[in-house]
Amino acid sequence: MHLLPSRLAANTTLNAIQFGVLLLKSYQFQDLVGPVDYLNTHTHSFLDGIAPPAIVAKAPNITWHYISEYNDFSPITASSGPPQIPTTTFNQTPTLDYLLIPGADIYHTFPVEATKFIQARFPELKGLLTVCVGSLHLSRTGLLDGKRAATNKVALRLTVEQGQFQQFSNVTWVKDERFVRDGKIWSSSGVTAGIDLAAEFARVNFDPDVNQAASEAFEYKANPAQPDAFAYILDGVDLN
Repeated sequence: MHLLPSRLAANTTLNAIQFGVLLLKSYQFQDLVGPVDYLNTHTHSFLDGIAPPAIVAKAPNITWHYISEYNDFSPITASSGPPQIPTTTFNQTPTLDYLLIPGADIYHTFPVEATKFIQARFPELKGLLTVCVGSLHLSRTGLLDGKRAATNKVALRLTVEQGQFQQFSNVTWVKDERFVRDGKIWSSSGVTAGIDLAAEFARVNFDPDVNQAASEAFEYKANPAQPDAFAYILDGVDLN
């Protein structure tokens, strides 16, 4: 989309939301770009020149921090698309409001430093969001113990079929919802559900007029948590 010339000066009266994104080796590209781009469509800088000034004035500012799980600035290659260059490290990342974790390989394990970073930052976060198998990765940190969560259904079924489910059994996996919120942890199921999770996050946190303007600019009508058209994937799969 080509923006019209800006009609408003940069909105400096709203504090920027500090949003971290954890870059995992070979992460699913859409897991990251879908929710990030959708949420960014709600921002003051994006809507300025598109939406009426009264709506733009209510739009949030978001500062994105891209953090490599390897705690350096080496480019991270995703499942497709160009390499992503981290913008900060664990030690340099400012206080975050939210952290987004996309999915990588089903059995991906965070490096020790990444696990410590997530565990240490969790208390300060207003919310932690996972997309696809990002919730499987997060379960290894202990932060999902006893909580309800969604994840990629094909991946979850494979863990059962391959005899690997036990390592993820500390979580109550929801079979029939595209996204789940339990406390301050938000999780989504398969890849595209990440956009629906972002839409629900926006509905809860942003102004309704801003959400409508962003939805129209993105030309996307979000799916609700239920019904989940892919719930059948886990029919007959024992997750106990």
